[in-house]
Amino acid sequence: MNFNFSRIPFVLALSAMTFSFAAGDTKTPPGDFYDEVSRLNKVLSEVNRKYVEDVNPTELTDAALNGIRDILDPHTTVFTPKDYEGLKVSMEGKFGGVGITISLRDNILTVISPLSGTPAFRLGIRAGDRIRKIDGKDTKGLSLDDAVSKLRGKIGTDVTVSIEREGVADLMEFTITRAEIVVHAVPYYGMVSKDIGYIKLATFSDKTTSDVENAIRGLRKQGMKKLVLDMRYNPGGLLNQAIEISELFLKQGNVIVSTLGRTQRTESRARRDGMLAPDVPMVVLVNQGSASAAEIVSGALQDWDRALVIGKTSFGKGSVQTIFPLDNQGNALKLTTAFYYLPFGRCINKPENGIKGLKLMEEESEDDGDKAAADSAKKDTVARDTFYTNNGRMMFGGGGITPDVDIELSPMPWVVQVQERMAMYFKFAVKVRPQLDKAGVKVDADWVVPDSLYAQFKEFCMKDTTFMKVKSNALVGVDQLEKSIVREQNYMGDSAKTVSDTTLAARLSDMRKALEAKRDAQFDENKDYIKDGIKRELLTAMVNDSVSTAFSLKRDEQLKEAIKYLSDDALYKKTISGPGKRPAKADSKKSKKKK
Repeated sequence: MNFNFSRIPFVLALSAMTFSFAAGDTKTPPGDFYDEVSRLNKVLSEVNRKYVEDVNPTELTDAALNGIRDILDPHTTVFTPKDYEGLKVSMEGKFGGVGITISLRDNILTVISPLSGTPAFRLGIRAGDRIRKIDGKDTKGLSLDDAVSKLRGKIGTDVTVSIEREGVADLMEFTITRAEIVVHAVPYYGMVSKDIGYIKLATFSDKTTSDVENAIRGLRKQGMKKLVLDMRYNPGGLLNQAIEISELFLKQGNVIVSTLGRTQRTESRARRDGMLAPDVPMVVLVNQGSASAAEIVSGALQDWDRALVIGKTSFGKGSVQTIFPLDNQGNALKLTTAFYYLPFGRCINKPENGIKGLKLMEEESEDDGDKAAADSAKKDTVARDTFYTNNGRMMFGGGGITPDVDIELSPMPWVVQVQERMAMYFKFAVKVRPQLDKAGVKVDADWVVPDSLYAQFKEFCMKDTTFMKVKSNALVGVDQLEKSIVREQNYMGDSAKTVSDTTLAARLSDMRKALEAKRDAQFDENKDYIKDGIKRELLTAMVNDSVSTAFSLKRDEQLKEAIKYLSDDALYKKTISGPGKRPAKADSKKSKKKK
């Protein structure tokens, strides 16, 4: 969450936790604020005095506050003293949790990104997973803060989540042991070619800038002349760190980000020239898990044509929250107070992550007598949604950071998806490590997985009853077809619970056998990938994360694309250059407000 720090005595962090509400079809005419508050007080008073049974005043108030949140935005909420204290503790950088960043998308609790090295990451939970149950209880109607509270807890305790995943028919259960979650801002940096350096930036915490500076110095010593900054699955972090990271690459005076709300207007500029010279070619990697602070940095570098952005369109979380203490008992209000805007006018917030405050601002503008300007703005929708970088490259609004180079990743074969989801590589690494140690096998970056170990892994999967129970979509389709046939038979007067027609039964059986054979064949078809998965996990278990990460990057398609652009000076310059002059209208404050 992006917080205004002026109202609270401690530092709070950004995150990508967000969701959207559908606007109603009918428009309620505005009433006098104090008259409406009086009406609410009268209702609460009458309920308290005359309802048929006693009503807990706290529950009544909480219900009213939840209703207020539902018509404003998902970030606006009231903290109880316990919740408020928990929030402060979680922002200290260490807490007991599972290691995922979550959001509400279409009112469904959704994993935005797993944090590398955490229990959830190890078990194979991934971006886009929808959490349907926590400890057996349905998450429908559960607020984001309540969900976070249920997932966090004492280190060493377990929490079970039931996950719905695209392409998987049944809910998948993961029992996760909570651990101390310590997020390292730069979990890895290194050289990916003789002159291209790579920095993985995982979050924006209080040490992020110093960690990135150290990484840049280290890469320079190794001969870095070009840089890849990887912010994929970066859920955000501290606003001041986003500004300082941007300063490392921009020129003094460059606008980095601005905020605009009904009572808030700020603008942040680079206070000094960057640590990295402006002629050092640079690529930023983003994807759908890149949010808030990561979007501020990537958007600022894109607007100033300082870096090419490669990957997939980012999450689009661009609203500011401020904490207002309500009393001396520890109750507090977290309120959305502004939007974030990039240097030349683009709003980071996507409509589906949006709040009603923007619509209210536009309505107020109309009510103030600016009807003609409002009509003009409506006719000029395309112009308002079109922006230009410093070089004059055209960018479009709509929220999130749209990459300069969009990368479609190759689909992952079904059997490999199941192996990754069920952490089969991790489980296998744990199982075989003792025998490798006993045999004196040295696992390092140059080690090659022998065919005998691959065969052992295949057998390990085939003997895992849980793994073998997972069905492909095609096999699930055969089951559904059989149920449809049975229903048809019952309709025709045949009360059999199975397919009674021997020909149909044989064909269904043949289809199942063929699909199961296809599943088994996918092992050998993806032998190289599986060997890499085995090596990756053994490197993690027997060497360290850095060596494992360096090995995994060799298969990274988005990184390969970044290296391609950085290795070809002509291609890089052609892609990042523009007409040379940015249209003046992209800079107008009025256009920014209307966005």
